[in-house]
Amino acid sequence: MADKTSIMKEAQKYLAKGQIDKAISEFEKIVNDSPDGNAYNTIGDLYLKKGDKKNAIDSYHKAANFFRHEGFSLKALALYKKVLNINPSEIEALHSLGDLSEEKGLTTDAIKYYLASADSMVKAGKKDRVLDVYEKILSLSPSNIPLRNKVAEIFLKEGLKSDATKEYIYIARLYDEKGDIQKSREYYNKVIDLQPLNKEAFIGISYLYEKTGELDNAVEHMKEAAALFPGETDIMLRCAELSLIRGDADGAKEYLNRIIEQDPTNLKSRRLLGELYLQDGLKEKAWVEYLPVLDDMILEEKYESAIKLLETFKKVDPLETGKRLVSLYRQIGENDRVAAELVSLGDALSEKGLSNDALSCYREALDITPDDQDLKGKIAEITQAEEKEEAEREGLEGTEIEERAAPEHISIKGEKTVDEIFTEADIFSRYGLVSEAKRLLEGLKHKQPENIDLHMRLKSVYLDTADKEEFVTECLILSKLFRRLGDADNADRMLKDAYEIYPEDPRLTERFESLLESTHYAAAGSEEPAATSEPAIEDYEEEIAEADFYARQGLIQEAAKIFENLHRIFPDNKEISERLGNLGQVSEVSETEEITGPSEIHAETFDDIEKEPVSTAAPSAKDELAGRAEEEKYEDFIFTEQDLVEAQEIPEPALDNDVLEIFQEFKKGLEKELEDEDSETHYNLGIAYKEMGLVDDAIKEFQTARKDPKRFIQSSTMLGVCYMEKGLYSLAIDALNTAVKDVGEKNESYWAIKYDLAEAYEKNNNLKEALNLFTDVYGWNARFRNVSEKVSQVRAQLAKGGEQEKPKGRKDRVSYL
Repeated sequence: MADKTSIMKEAQKYLAKGQIDKAISEFEKIVNDSPDGNAYNTIGDLYLKKGDKKNAIDSYHKAANFFRHEGFSLKALALYKKVLNINPSEIEALHSLGDLSEEKGLTTDAIKYYLASADSMVKAGKKDRVLDVYEKILSLSPSNIPLRNKVAEIFLKEGLKSDATKEYIYIARLYDEKGDIQKSREYYNKVIDLQPLNKEAFIGISYLYEKTGELDNAVEHMKEAAALFPGETDIMLRCAELSLIRGDADGAKEYLNRIIEQDPTNLKSRRLLGELYLQDGLKEKAWVEYLPVLDDMILEEKYESAIKLLETFKKVDPLETGKRLVSLYRQIGENDRVAAELVSLGDALSEKGLSNDALSCYREALDITPDDQDLKGKIAEITQAEEKEEAEREGLEGTEIEERAAPEHISIKGEKTVDEIFTEADIFSRYGLVSEAKRLLEGLKHKQPENIDLHMRLKSVYLDTADKEEFVTECLILSKLFRRLGDADNADRMLKDAYEIYPEDPRLTERFESLLESTHYAAAGSEEPAATSEPAIEDYEEEIAEADFYARQGLIQEAAKIFENLHRIFPDNKEISERLGNLGQVSEVSETEEITGPSEIHAETFDDIEKEPVSTAAPSAKDELAGRAEEEKYEDFIFTEQDLVEAQEIPEPALDNDVLEIFQEFKKGLEKELEDEDSETHYNLGIAYKEMGLVDDAIKEFQTARKDPKRFIQSSTMLGVCYMEKGLYSLAIDALNTAVKDVGEKNESYWAIKYDLAEAYEKNNNLKEALNLFTDVYGWNARFRNVSEKVSQVRAQLAKGGEQEKPKGRKDRVSYL
């Protein structure tokens, strides 16, 4: 495996000399060895810097695909936005933005991007994909009539007549549901104008006649349809229904028998015919028709209806009804009824001379009701009769009786197989009924405690329901099961999954540290621990970068949580301890470590450059300064994200008039159909855009999230940070002032916002206000960030008569997500 750190250093050298192609080659070594979204993003930035937009877009797509596959959808979304900065009509980026927006519940954005992608597909001559996109659009707002009408018009314009008629039929049904019969009939007639032989339209119009009480018109209309569609079961079934409504039972029977002759599996026809036979008192004929209907009811778990119907036919066919009733009562857990039906079934079998099968039923019933003396008598009677018969045979023959195969035992157990339960749970999950899926799977847990598929499904369900503790429990069980099978990779992966979701769970601390140690020993090719105390700190660059980002934004608790977890794993790492100290957290220092006081050099963030492995020895002040100088030198030759992107303001997708009209129609009445979009999603999107340097997009998301009172403080804080980055200090002051007033208690978040507000005042040259706020923060915690230096700097500026020290120019840097 290539040394990532060495490759990064080599790339930096090439960048220092302006040799971008060679730097790209170095980064490509990383992705060739181990694909990485951050590296692909950096390659895209470098291609864009040299003006190669095609390869830049290709690299951004690779980065986005990597992040989507790994579950980091917000980072993927930000990358597609970068693609649109280069080419606003890029089809794959637009379509992917639609998919991601739909996943996040941002319906308006999803439809906007789907429409834009469809527009681009039409212009590029890729009409084969357009229909699928419109299907996605309509599925997001299924009852939006103006939207469907506009889409139907587009289909007609493109010559897609059959697709247009489908939309008109859908619209006719929507109007029917709303009670607007006239409009519904108008759209059914539109369909017939386009397709004179459209069955659905003919049947739909007949229902409209029925609703308005025009039965004669309905019958005449369906007679016309029957002539146009001879032998069509749908048409004949509708004719049968109308005959029943008018009281013409014989006419209905004629239609229904014709249907069943053509299609014996037509259950609706068989049910109607069965009802007619029951009304005539012909139970035997009715039972023949109802039997397949009953089996379908049982499959669909309509147990109560099935039981009621079976009781009706119990005397007609006691064996078939009995077997089904036993199964149904088992399904609903009524054991007393199970026992009673087993006895009835046993009696029926005994009358038929099937004594062995009857005995099996009686014995199963006795298991449920062990004190039933009558049942014991029935069993004894059959057993004695069998023994007597056998003895008589032995006496007559005088030879050993040949063994006989036992009659086939009637299967009356109604329990579902494991595969059936899995299938049912999957269906529940697919349709959003997660609690039902959870109930089914948990019910199976005690029967199949070592079934890996079961635990994987439960793990997924607990993730969907945000039940972190149960999620961790399943991960631990799976880890143990995989390890038993010798699958160490999957066992370790389960522990990592658990740690990512709930690192605070006390069950994980020891296990995860053991996992890290074993991973590091394996990497070293030795069964013994590596000599260094922090052998894999470089594996945590992404976590450190995330924590540093939180710290810069004033999200102290979030940053501290990450650094505290890292400190538990690497207790002797001075870099982590220093970061905790800068956050105002007291980190534990090992007894052997010499305390030299706070460092004068602040730790650099990890989102600009890749760090080298941390040395086990404490660096000298000289080494530390030299390292800092090297980093400063690197900052001089790398470049800003603004240099890499043509414009920070991302254009809205350009829509042609037809497409724009569709979007406008979609927005009509949208508030009635859709709930408010998720403020948390907007907030997280804002964070992702901010990390990518897409500040304008971040501002839009934070402004949307801010409307939710639960997200008001966080969103206002981030707005302040974004406004400062754009140099809009007065807006930053307003946003942060509003946020700090809304904080209920003076916790870490309160002081972080005050610090940001002080910086905004300082940059806006309101030095007195800045000094007062920095002093307040200093009084709370003198080690918070660099507040001590800030107090000294602002005080010095005020002493010089308000001359403000010019802020340092932004240093060029490459984005690493």
